Amino acid sequence: MLQNVNKELAPIKSHYFLFNAATGPMVQFLPTIGKQLGFSATVIGTIYTVLPISGLIAKPLFGGLADKFKLHKTIFLIFEAILAIAFFSIYFIPEIDKNAKVTLICDKDVSYLEICPQIEFSKKVLSAVILENIHANIVCQLSCKGVSHGFLELSGKNISTNSTFEFGAGFDVYQDLLMKNCVNVRLHTFLDDTAHVPVCGDQLRTWCTAICHNNSAFNHLLQEAKDSQSDMKHSTYQFHLFLWAAIISWIGMAVVVSIADAICFDLLGNEKRNDYGKQKMWGSLGFGIFGISAGYLIDLSSKGQYEKDYTSIFYIMLVAMFADILVSATLKKKNPECSADEPSLFRELLSVIKEGRVLVFAWWCIGAGMCTAVIWNFLFWYSEDIAATSHVTWSKTLQGLMTGVQCFLGELPFNFVSGKILKKLGHVNVMSLVLLIYAIRFMAYSIISNAWLFLIFELLHGPSFGLCWPTMVSYGDKVTPSGTKATMQGFIGAVFEGIGVASGSFICGWLLDSYGGVATLRTFSVGALLWLSIFWLMELLLRKLKAYPLYRGHNHLANYANPDDAILMTISQELQTY
Repeated sequence: MLQNVNKELAPIKSHYFLFNAATGPMVQFLPTIGKQLGFSATVIGTIYTVLPISGLIAKPLFGGLADKFKLHKTIFLIFEAILAIAFFSIYFIPEIDKNAKVTLICDKDVSYLEICPQIEFSKKVLSAVILENIHANIVCQLSCKGVSHGFLELSGKNISTNSTFEFGAGFDVYQDLLMKNCVNVRLHTFLDDTAHVPVCGDQLRTWCTAICHNNSAFNHLLQEAKDSQSDMKHSTYQFHLFLWAAIISWIGMAVVVSIADAICFDLLGNEKRNDYGKQKMWGSLGFGIFGISAGYLIDLSSKGQYEKDYTSIFYIMLVAMFADILVSATLKKKNPECSADEPSLFRELLSVIKEGRVLVFAWWCIGAGMCTAVIWNFLFWYSEDIAATSHVTWSKTLQGLMTGVQCFLGELPFNFVSGKILKKLGHVNVMSLVLLIYAIRFMAYSIISNAWLFLIFELLHGPSFGLCWPTMVSYGDKVTPSGTKATMQGFIGAVFEGIGVASGSFICGWLLDSYGGVATLRTFSVGALLWLSIFWLMELLLRKLKAYPLYRGHNHLANYANPDDAILMTISQELQTY
């Protein structure tokens, strides 16, 4: 059996498996990691607006450098290391602290903080803060207004009227009490210059701003309290750390993926180019297997904790990437053949975008990209909220299973039958079907209340995204003027990711913060139908004007491709620069 294994192709197969095993769990859980750190959906949406654009810029830039200096393999290995470091650095970013207005009440020997909610505290927060038979010492930082009556001593000195004073407050969560809707936190120590028991007059009452560093439960209690806001002093630097770590990671992935695909085609040679899908399939296996197991490991390591512990996926990424670097170092690269008379990229692009059908196709690509952004970046965010309301404790296991259904029961099967479906229904009908399925999928998500039902609706990932990519590639080939196929594929990627996914991420994040998950998904559902209606109107107009490629003097036909050929066309533009 081992005699039939192509040893020359074994390293590239291993690379695809290990690379996707490393990056798959990180990519799928990164938005929810950001959510747990304290970033809003708008902030995450803004970050994911920048990421696809950074990847699109990085591919030609570093591909050109690799060509110029003949350092393809060196750049490939360097960016694998950079990717691993950037992803792992996210592990050390601390959670953003929340602050809120609380009331300091002191009556001789008894002092406590009264923390009241904006509406009401969630059961999860209350159960984490008000613990039975468990002693846990907590320290919060308080900034209070001086009292107008009575007295309060800190370090043996009285606090003057209407002044602002700061101190640390130590308390024991065993002594917390729920009074009506508010939580009364009994203080047992004041920490300023020295630690001492609170000393105050009768019925002292004043407003304070409280911050509890490195305490997730109290952070969330303050987040749900009155006048809650982020600690801007710390959240700004945490935002920049997360943003730049994500950007560097995305650039690393873009460069590694593009150069790896070119190396793969070089190893296959012209006679075996159709075997590309057989190599890339190992990446899908790595993504699916480790996506499922990562969710279970996160839940397993988070038992008894208020927040999810993502430590396991960071170390999985680190180990898998280290193994991938070792394997990739054994790759053998032949010298690429360079074309001496390459046409002008700008001239090619102008000839492409003058096509009326290309502009209508670009409209569809933008709509499909916006819908895809919701699935890629915010589906886990929304499913996490539904899991919390339906009291699903193994939410990460559920999300891992969702990845498995998407990969093995949705995307892969439809990739392999996409050629037959396109040939039977035609490209325009399949493009319409993709937007229609996205609309149905979003509406279904907005209706369900049981988080486990997500697994059923993930089967729709096949006829939506599973058909989207092969359709986009082969139709792009159909409407492309002769001699501009590589330019067209680059144009498709720029429109789909650089405009569609980027804008969809921003809009989805803003809608989630402003109107909630249900309204957001229903908005995208209706939006997909409206986008489809405009697409059909433009198609009817083109048919009336007879603006088909055949009428415009082009005789190239569509390739109803299997996945091997479809992906081959997708990356053909990258072979131009490799």
